[in-house]
This record gives sequence, structure tokens and C-alpha cells, in this order.
Amino acid sequence: MLLNTDYIQPAELTGYARASLADREINRFNLSQWLPSVPIDDLSYRFTKGGEGLTEAASFRSYDTESQIAARPGLTRSTGELPPISRKIRLGEYDRLRQRKADESIRNSILSDAERMVRAVQARMELARGDALVNGTITLNENGVIATVDFGRAAGHSVTAGTPWSTVATADVLADMIAWRSVYVDSNGEAPGAAVMSNTVLGYLLRNAGFRALAASLTGTPSMITQTAVQSVMDAHGLPPIYTYDAKVTVGGVSTRVIPNDVFLFLPAPTTDPDGTDLGATLWGTTAESLDERYAVEEAPGIVAGAYSTEDPIAIWTKAAAIGLPILANPDLSFKADVA
Repeated sequence: MLLNTDYIQPAELTGYARASLADREINRFNLSQWLPSVPIDDLSYRFTKGGEGLTEAASFRSYDTESQIAARPGLTRSTGELPPISRKIRLGEYDRLRQRKADESIRNSILSDAERMVRAVQARMELARGDALVNGTITLNENGVIATVDFGRAAGHSVTAGTPWSTVATADVLADMIAWRSVYVDSNGEAPGAAVMSNTVLGYLLRNAGFRALAASLTGTPSMITQTAVQSVMDAHGLPPIYTYDAKVTVGGVSTRVIPNDVFLFLPAPTTDPDGTDLGATLWGTTAESLDERYAVEEAPGIVAGAYSTEDPIAIWTKAAAIGLPILANPDLSFKADVA
């Protein structure tokens, strides 16, 4: 296929694609609050399994004595290749004939197709973010890519509630949260900054007998309380703010949740830091397309988009391409519980 610049230059289309991706991260696929997109001019990822956890304290010393010698933590350096991801769509012969002599219409079709392809790439990357946060691993088994990236999260950071939270009459949700918070603090030396859950899980909290009793007033215990009341109880017990997340994508025609409906997560507070967080980042590497002089892309790392022509049959293809993967640099800053 030949790069087509009759209707739009690839640099402009790439800029449009990147703006569309950034907007979608803010408004829908917002796990980027915890694993922000970070462009890197590379094809590989590198991270240290496990992180350093708690900070070891130094010792005071008397004058004229040698400084205490520190030991490096037993860490494992992991490296690997960032996998490519791309998607394309065809503007066929019939569609072009219907838009003949209407260059602006064809241009708008290419822009629309680019946005759709960016959404598809971003949807797969959001699924990978969810996989990393929920499982502490990313598993790929598609289009010839078979790989598992294990970030080395501690076994104690993946648990199951003793009594399912869906048993709203007897589940001691508050005790579970406090116990899990203690595990998180013991591992990291800091409390979680976010409690991430589906609206279904939030509904269990709104109907939970323990939460309702704590929120009871002189008029009696309500059958259901508000999210504000739940948050007030959590605040009083040193628990973090609630963030609900219910994004879905389509995989092979099947509606698929990014984070399962029955999962509860403790994570650091969300951030807008473009350099990533202590938890990790979503790395976007450099594609072969961005190195092509015809693209004239100023910033090589990141998603790119271009339009291509075929002669037989005549058609224009619009493609979005990227290289990337979410990485948990300090996986113990995530904690997952199956609660229902």
C-alpha cells in the first residue's frame, strides 16, 4: 500500500489521533489516572520487580566513626519488548464514488476512521491496564503474541473476602477494608489513596448492614444509605475516597468489562503527572511508521495514524499503530480483593 497524502498529511492525522487518545483517557478510559501514558523513544520496557517497599532507616553514629553500610534490596530487573498494536479500516471503491469531487467529505471520513482506530487501540491498552491492576500480570494471547508479564506483586495483595459483600446482612465490609489497609501500609509504609470499585460493589456498601448502622440517625436505620454517607464512614476510619469504574469494551463481538464486576482495588491516589507514578505507567514506544520521513512526525514515540491507497480494488485504508504496554514498577502499591 502507498501512503496517501491527497486529503490529509500523516503528521496532521497523527496529531489528530494523539489528541483523540488523550481526550478518551480523560473522559472514559481513565485508568490512566493510575498508569499514565508516558512516551519513550524505545522498543523495550525495563522495571524492577517488587519495588523497595518500606524505607529502611539509617542509624545515628558517634563522631569519627564509619558510616553504616547499606545493603541493596534483593530485587529482580525485568526487561522485555514492547509489543506492537495496530488496526486499520477500509474506505472502499463505492464509498469513494459516492463522495466523488467532494475532497472535504473524504477527508472527514478519514478523520472519522482514524478516531475509530485510535479508540480500538486505546480500548486494548485499557484492557491491559485493568489486567495489570487486577492480576498483577498482563497476559497476551492474540495474533501470534503469546506472553505473560509478571510484575511480582506479593501474594498477600490478592485476596478474597471471607463473607461475600453481596451478603449485605452479615458481611463485615468495614473490617475487611481496615484489615486490607493494614496489609497495604505494612507493605508500602503509606496508606492507599483510592478505593476503586464497580457500581455493583458500591451498591453492596450502600445496603450493607454495618454501614447502615453506623450511618443511623434518631429516625432509625435506613434500608439504604447514600454514597456520601458511606464515604463519611470510610473517612472516619482512615479509608480512602471511592472511585467507581465500569468501563466496557468489545472483544470479538462480546461485551467485556475492563475490571470485573466483583473486584475491589486499593490503589494510590490518582494523578495527572505526565511522568508516571510510583505505581507505574503506560509506556508508548516508537513505531516504524513514526520513523518514516514521509510521516514528518516531530515526536516519534506514541500512536501514529496514516492513510494508504490500494489500486486493485481502489480503496483508501486508514490505520492507527502503536507500540506499548502498561508497566507496574511497584506492584505492591496495588491490592485486589474478590468481594462477591
